[in-house]
Amino acid sequence: MTVQAGVSTFIPRDYEIFSGLDVDKSSIAVTFTDHTQLLRSLRLPYSSEQLLNYVRKHFPQQRVAFVYEAGPTGFDLYDDLTAAGHPCLVVAPSMVPTAPGQRVKTNRLDGKKLSIGLRGGELRSIHVPSPTYRELRHLVQLRDTPGATVDGHQMPNQGAAAL
Repeated sequence: MTVQAGVSTFIPRDYEIFSGLDVDKSSIAVTFTDHTQLLRSLRLPYSSEQLLNYVRKHFPQQRVAFVYEAGPTGFDLYDDLTAAGHPCLVVAPSMVPTAPGQRVKTNRLDGKKLSIGLRGGELRSIHVPSPTYRELRHLVQLRDTPGATVDGHQMPNQGAAAL
């Protein structure tokens, strides 16, 4: 990825392996492709550590790029992959190109579609908020939720003025 004027651009030719991830709360469907072909598809438990170990074992000395759709699992996977030195794009599900009439939807096929889209440079990442911003946003959501608990203590329902 190159950074120019605060905007990062993904350039596929800079990477050798492209990994499309379809993430749910218990597992990750992973599809690996290179510049010419589909290499393999597999399902791993939802653990960035296991995913990174798999990549280190099967693709040593190769530059691997990752992509997954934004969803309810949040950005922890993004944080772990980028901390390990891998580029990771988080894309809006509505912005992933699909062929007309393509109605069959499985995790494996979604991972394959993402991997091929990443390889072709067709995907654009959304803005991923910083961890600090995400923590503040979560705190505000807790504050605005009636009956929310913080550290096991119920917060008074006095509205935003109480804090």
